Amino acid sequence: MFTYEVAKGEGWTTTAKLQIEAIRSIVEGQPLPERGRAVSSGEYELAIPSDWQVITKQRHIQLPDALFEQYDLLECRCFMGLFPEIKRAWITVDHRLFLWNYEDESDFYSFEDQEQIIVSVALVKPKAGVFVDTIKHVLVVATPLEVFLLGVGYDAGKLAGMRGSGSGGEVTLFATQISVPADGVAMTSICGTSDGRVFMSGNDGSLYEFSYQSEDGWLTKKAKKINLTSTFASYFVPTFLSAKHDMAALSMVVDDERRLLYVLLQDASVKVFWLGADGSKFLLAHHHKSIATSAAMLCSQFLEGAAGGGAAFEIASMHVIPLSESRTLSLVAITSGGSRLYFSPVRRTQRYYEANSLPAQLAEHQPEVFDLVHVRLPPDLQSTTPRSMQSFASRQILNVHTGFYRNGTALLAHTWNEDHDSIVGAAPACAQIQARMVRQPRAMLSEYASSARVEGRTWAIAEIDSASGAEGPSPAGLNDLASVSVAPTRSFAVLTNAGVIILEKQRPVDMLRALLARPALQDSQLHEFISVYGQDETCAMCFTILCVDDYSLHAMGMQVPNAARRILFEYGGVPHYVEPLAPGFVTGGDVAVANGPRIELSGRHNGLAKYLARALQPVWSRPATLTKKEERGGDSRLHIGIPTTDLVDVQERLRGLQRFLNNNQRFVPDQLNQMPVQPADSSRPSADVATCWNAESSSLAALYELSVRASEVISFLCLLSDFNLHVFSDSIPEAQRKSLSGLLFSQLVASEAGRLACKELILALINSQLKQRVSIDSVSDVLSKSCSSIFSASDTSLYKALEYLKLAAEAEEGAEAVALANEALSLLTSISSTLTAKQVRDICQQFEALGQYTAVASLSLACASESDPNNDALAYWSDGKPADDARASIYDKRMECYKCVIELLDKRRASVLNAKSLAQLPNNDALFQFELYDWLVNNDQTALLFQMRAPFVEKYLSLEARTLEKCDMLWHFYIHENQFGKASVVQRELASSSLEGIDLTRRIEYLSLSISNGKIAIDMVRGGQTRVQPARELLSEEEEINELATLLRESEDQLEIAQVQLEIQQQLRALGGHEMPVHDLDCRLFTVSELYSEFAEPLKMWDAMLLILKASNHDDSRMVEGIWLTILRTVLDDSQSTGLMAVASKVSRLGSRLYPSAAAFPLPLIAGILVGLSQERPDEYRTGYVGDTMVHASVPHWAVFEALNTLYVKTAGGDVAMAEFLVREIIALTSKWMESKCGDSADSAEDSMPVMAVDEALSQYIVNATLNNNVALKNEIQHVQEHIRRIF
Repeated sequence: MFTYEVAKGEGWTTTAKLQIEAIRSIVEGQPLPERGRAVSSGEYELAIPSDWQVITKQRHIQLPDALFEQYDLLECRCFMGLFPEIKRAWITVDHRLFLWNYEDESDFYSFEDQEQIIVSVALVKPKAGVFVDTIKHVLVVATPLEVFLLGVGYDAGKLAGMRGSGSGGEVTLFATQISVPADGVAMTSICGTSDGRVFMSGNDGSLYEFSYQSEDGWLTKKAKKINLTSTFASYFVPTFLSAKHDMAALSMVVDDERRLLYVLLQDASVKVFWLGADGSKFLLAHHHKSIATSAAMLCSQFLEGAAGGGAAFEIASMHVIPLSESRTLSLVAITSGGSRLYFSPVRRTQRYYEANSLPAQLAEHQPEVFDLVHVRLPPDLQSTTPRSMQSFASRQILNVHTGFYRNGTALLAHTWNEDHDSIVGAAPACAQIQARMVRQPRAMLSEYASSARVEGRTWAIAEIDSASGAEGPSPAGLNDLASVSVAPTRSFAVLTNAGVIILEKQRPVDMLRALLARPALQDSQLHEFISVYGQDETCAMCFTILCVDDYSLHAMGMQVPNAARRILFEYGGVPHYVEPLAPGFVTGGDVAVANGPRIELSGRHNGLAKYLARALQPVWSRPATLTKKEERGGDSRLHIGIPTTDLVDVQERLRGLQRFLNNNQRFVPDQLNQMPVQPADSSRPSADVATCWNAESSSLAALYELSVRASEVISFLCLLSDFNLHVFSDSIPEAQRKSLSGLLFSQLVASEAGRLACKELILALINSQLKQRVSIDSVSDVLSKSCSSIFSASDTSLYKALEYLKLAAEAEEGAEAVALANEALSLLTSISSTLTAKQVRDICQQFEALGQYTAVASLSLACASESDPNNDALAYWSDGKPADDARASIYDKRMECYKCVIELLDKRRASVLNAKSLAQLPNNDALFQFELYDWLVNNDQTALLFQMRAPFVEKYLSLEARTLEKCDMLWHFYIHENQFGKASVVQRELASSSLEGIDLTRRIEYLSLSISNGKIAIDMVRGGQTRVQPARELLSEEEEINELATLLRESEDQLEIAQVQLEIQQQLRALGGHEMPVHDLDCRLFTVSELYSEFAEPLKMWDAMLLILKASNHDDSRMVEGIWLTILRTVLDDSQSTGLMAVASKVSRLGSRLYPSAAAFPLPLIAGILVGLSQERPDEYRTGYVGDTMVHASVPHWAVFEALNTLYVKTAGGDVAMAEFLVREIIALTSKWMESKCGDSADSAEDSMPVMAVDEALSQYIVNATLNNNVALKNEIQHVQEHIRRIF
């Protein structure tokens, strides 16, 4: 075998496809004048070797003696022509018509059932629905009296053998009874369209249509002759009174693609008729009357007609150029002087700039122009040097009377003498054109030319066994270099009055073969040939010579194959570095090297790539599968889209290539042992040389693998055809059948979609065999032998397992079914990495039907694990499943596998929803466990999630993309696991999170729970029951307690702020009209600064301001004084009758919440404000009001005493009334405090009074009262002081 390393994975497909597409993208077809913008050309190349001929005579078939005998009976007229469609030459002798099978040489068919002289004959397509299906052609026979139709039955079955075997098929003529009168007009030319219209040109200058139908109608005849060119008045003028006739036509040709009819008149002018978009019209579009003048204007060397001063200008023949050959050129006319004139129905600007959009438009509209756009001068057959247009003054003058043109090849029948013609052949010099196109994309047309002398006068030339087929040439068919691997040699029949001469067109490969067959082949000749065609093309030709079957190889002898091998190995070149190309320019035979010179691969490699691309060209872009409707029933079924014969032809070429490579191991040198010696003048280091050879080796390996894969796909398609794909495709679901339909051959060979399609088709084939109770061993053997890359060892195990499952389903005993299912599971588990998600699902359904539920889980999880050995899916999931990530496909496949298990659990929910059953599932697959947890959560089974004690629960609940539900489950899980510290952290995070569904009340609840769990965690750590942070065991107990305490304090502070936030929200809600701020306060926890600046201050929420000051401990006496004054003044003003009582109530409520915050509730300030308000409202004031108000605000008596005493000290030396007022408040406060203590033996530590300080203060008050002569106040103070002293 071919032993070099093949690229792994899908690398070979990418490399090989790039090589194929690069070769296909090279412009190899259409060597026509439209390639350049020159209006004329006349270059002809000399062949190598110089005696090489474009066309060669293969055989001369003499006319049968019986036909010569009939010719001797000639009285009036004899005509001859060729019908290549049925492999016949036709000859008319007066009223007799003969169809001669020139391949059988002696077989001819005679028709003598009429007595009129035959003036014209044509073979045309029949109209649809008129004749039986066996009649594929209609013979139109014209006499001066009538024109009638004969049905032609043609059986080409005998042509299935080799060409030249002497069989031309079988022809039968059928009388149709369809005819029209000729009215004495001789029809000089007849032609037909593809849809059955028949046009005739009469010698009276008129054009007629032979219109016919299957039966006579009420108002229409079965057949009628329609004069298409006469005027309405001519119907009323007798023929003998007609002044003149139109000029008669010499010939007509139909362009079915463009819906045009070209008519050549006797004055060498051409009329163009448009047949309409639907082919039913007949409109004169153009009449080109001055063709010779136009040609002379385009080419000064055109010397025919008046321009040359010689005979009148004549056109020998016209030939249609199909759209597949040219988008802009539609007709080529061959002149009597041998020139070719190319006409276009497209305006110049469209020809140059809009050619790609023309084919879809040409048939829909009448052509706007009919211009002569290019003149191709004839070759000078007497010259021995390359000719250009400048040297045509002395060229040989041709006398052409019949011509042929197709696919770029022209054959001209030139009158040599009275008894002989010379067939001049011209064909594109493809290699020279391609070489010039590298330098100039619109290179001028250049051709080879030669001649072959034939006996007799030439009547007709036609191509036989056309490689292009009836549908027209392919672009590659125009280029001998591109089509040499896929098309047989083109053959032509030349009909003369002496017989039929079979000519063959020689290709460049034939030129090389002739050169290599020479006895004394010189190296200089090889170098000359290679210089013309290049290394790549020369090597491609060598592959064409060598990659044939053994019989053909032996038929060539030893010299030619050996010389071809020598060229490959000695002249094939080596890969090497070249300087970088211009940006954006890459060729098919190059390998790019980043930031440096590129590697140019050898001509041997590029020749192989070209040969392979051309070998695959017939099938590469064709649909391998098609959906067709059956004739009976109308059901759509899947069919093979490429004929088996085409597939086998391509496969033979591929196998020939593989045989050559396998038999020539040194074609790609081994990098270690067979590395070619580096050239002596090479400046490259040996490492660079090795890099070049490694690049070539890798590319060749990819191409070889591509050829093997393509050959195996062909075998696979042939196998499907043998097993009747259209029959068993019924079992394929409709949607899947649609996806399989229309797949290109290239997709089956080199794409993942194609590989999967092959698997689906194999599965359908296997299922069809199993339904018929046929063992699949034979099918598996055929597939594994002929399609090993498509049907591998793992496929064998797969389909064997499927067979076991089918047998298990049919087994009568349970034990047997279980054993078969286990065997199937064992096989499937061993190949689980190769199974697709759909295959896993289908197989799991079969296991489920057998009751093998454990097998469902085992296979699904094994497939998920084996298909992702690096666990990329889990990383992709953990990363949040980013878009356009290559890991997405792996993740999707694993999800499909898990879905099989989850769906089974869902179906059997009643029996599996318990911790014991779920614990039996494999728990080492984190991604599956996450899917399982999701299923439990969705089914409200969170309790089972904790009871399972599964290993990934905490990770599952802790990962990103967390929901409120999962977070709640997480802190419940921590509490279930006695990890209260972690629960506290989660709850605090929840309170501050932006998750939906958490309002402010719930946030406060989470903070409260966090504080409670934090305290429990501290107590547990102190008690030594558990460590809260198992992962941080290096922390000491004290460090852990400190950490928890810090978190606890932060939570408490956050709770206090949250409560202020709640206060603000409640106030806003009560006010109404603040829906948005109320909503915003639910969405998150605000900081004190945010609460103050965004809500409290703008909305004048004074109470909230005080709460914020308390929470922040912000000390601003002026601010707090202003706030308190505003609050209390507002209360006082709003309560006229009970102002002081309302103030007392307000202070009591706020004080109970603010005390002992000195920032929000400074006692001296509050006391002073109350004193001031009391003096403003003396009628409402009662002694002790200030002290009672502050005590009711939860302020201890001693704190109130200190506040009042401070005020007294400040005013004692000034305002006597204020001092007395404060003393009476202190006396009332002290008296009430002593009353509250009467009967109570133990003072409260928090509400105890500083008795000594009070006693000292009272003494000072007595002194001041004495000084102020306030006896009454003095007595009250002394009374209280005595009371205190008695008690204490």
